[in-house]
Parts: sequence; C-alpha cells; structure tokens
Amino acid sequence: MARLSTNDKEKPFILIGAVIVGIFLQRLIGKALPGLIYLTEIGVFFVILAVMLPVEIKDVEKAFKKVKPTIIALLVNFIFIPAFSWIMGWLILKNYPDFWIGAILYTLTPCIGWYLIFTDIAKGDVAWGISLLPWNIILQVVLMPFYLYILVGRIIPIDMLTLARSIGLFLVVPFIFGYTIQKAVIKKKGRDYFFGPFKSTTGEIKLWALVIVILSMFVSQRSLNISDIHRVGLLVVFLITFFLVLFILAIIVGKYFKLGYEDTVTLSFTTTARNSEAIIGVAVAAFPGHPLVYFAIILGPVIELPILLIISRIMLGIKEMLWGKNA
Repeated sequence: MARLSTNDKEKPFILIGAVIVGIFLQRLIGKALPGLIYLTEIGVFFVILAVMLPVEIKDVEKAFKKVKPTIIALLVNFIFIPAFSWIMGWLILKNYPDFWIGAILYTLTPCIGWYLIFTDIAKGDVAWGISLLPWNIILQVVLMPFYLYILVGRIIPIDMLTLARSIGLFLVVPFIFGYTIQKAVIKKKGRDYFFGPFKSTTGEIKLWALVIVILSMFVSQRSLNISDIHRVGLLVVFLITFFLVLFILAIIVGKYFKLGYEDTVTLSFTTTARNSEAIIGVAVAAFPGHPLVYFAIILGPVIELPILLIISRIMLGIKEMLWGKNA
C-alpha cells in the first residue's frame, strides 16, 4: 500500500513556515524589494517544470477505457468546480477580493500528484487515476485563460498581455520542456531510472525551490497587515466547505451513476485534491503586489492534507455499507 513520505506529510507545514519567515523578513527589512520578483519567477518555472515532468501524455487514451467515469470527473473538475468556487467565494470572501482570487486560483487546478497516494490508501482505481493525469494537466493549460478572464477578471481587472505571458511562461513552456526532458531521460536511462531516482530527486528539489519562491514572493511585496491575518478564518471556512462539498458530491454522483467503489474513490480524490504549485507562477505574474492572493494559495495544502487523510479513512469505513461486501 502507498504511504505518504516524510516530505508529503511535512510539506504543508514547511510551506506555511516559509510564509511566516517571509513575512517576518519583509517587516525586518521594512521595504519591498521588487527586484526579487525575478528570482521568484525563475524558481516558479523550475517548480512547475518538476510538477509536469512525470506526466505521460500517452496515458490520455487509457482514460477512455472508462468513458462514463472519465467524463464525470472532467465535468466536475472543469465545469462544476470553477462555478461552485466562484459562487462560494462571493458568499464568503466577497469583501476580501485578494483572498477570493487566491481561493479561486487554488481550487481551479486539479492535483496531478499526491491524490494518487490517497487513492491507493483508500483502495481506489490507481490505474484510472494515472490515466486522468494528462487530461487534468492539458485542460488546465487550455482553459486557464478563459477561467482567469471570466472568473477572476470580474473581481480584479487583468491585463491580457500579462495574463498571456504568465500562462505561456508558467504553464505552456514547462509542459513542453517537461515532455521533452522526460522522453530524453527515458531514452537514455530507462523508465525505471526516470520514475525512480530521477523523479525522487526532482521532488526534493521542487519542495525546497518552492520554499525559496515563497520567501522571495513575500519579501519582494508590500508587508501584510495584522488585520489581513485576522481574516484567515473566513478563508479556512471556504476551504473546508469546498473539500466537504466535493467529497459528498463524489459519493452522490458515484451512487447515482452506479460507479463502483474503486471508481468513486478515484473520483473523490481527483476532484478534491488541488495543485497549488501549478498556479503560483500565474498568480505572481498576473497579480503583483497582492501577497494575500499568494497566501490563500499556499494555505490550501495545509487544510487539504488532513482532510484527504480523513476522506481516505471515511471511504474505507463506508465501503461495505454503501457498496456491499464484494466491493
């Protein structure tokens, strides 16, 4: 059975620790250091490149061996969630637009990594989950301009040239580079090396590169006010509500469309788990001078990890009750 590595368990708390240190350093320095934004952008590029590297495009066709659950998963991720997130943000965070934007950005991008770990823990269909990865990443890249213009642009106007640059630099280019590097390494060293030592090493680099990115993001921007931090409770309410509703929705949809237990587990995690790393670069480039947007995105995994652990245990607990002993 798959287990969370030490890095997986500690990652959300390492990231929030980086936020705290970054805020402290910014206050200690006493002024913004806008030149650090270039360090941030370089770091973000390599973080997203590391996220994209393990995704195999050839798995796209495998998802359609399960046509119905695949279509349901994609509809939930790319139609229901954007609309639901915007409406819930309007209800909870409309008086705090930066938090609202950060929450929307965080929820827009389906996870392409550790949701497979929780799928395995809860005895879901990992193979189908893997085949969804390229779909999730491709649709993120293709639909992001539309989401940002329609959803986020209604909250804070976005310069379209800046938006195009951020999406191209932080989603499209890493996607192309990742695919090219993956093929080159596999050709030279083999799949076992790429998905073993190489992937492990890039995972370590990704985590600490992300820490550097977070530090430079907060040091380069204006200082956060204490009143900003006091409003975090509303953001936590938003995130917990989001995960709870998506989990319940997966159960209801799974039963209504007569999906088996394994498919419902995979549906649950592919729709609840989010991909904060892939959206940070877009946020930094599209919303300079809005540290609360970044804070909202980074807070997401801190709430997400324990909730996904709880969901995996709940799924195992209700397995026989809802799907029978033979599930």
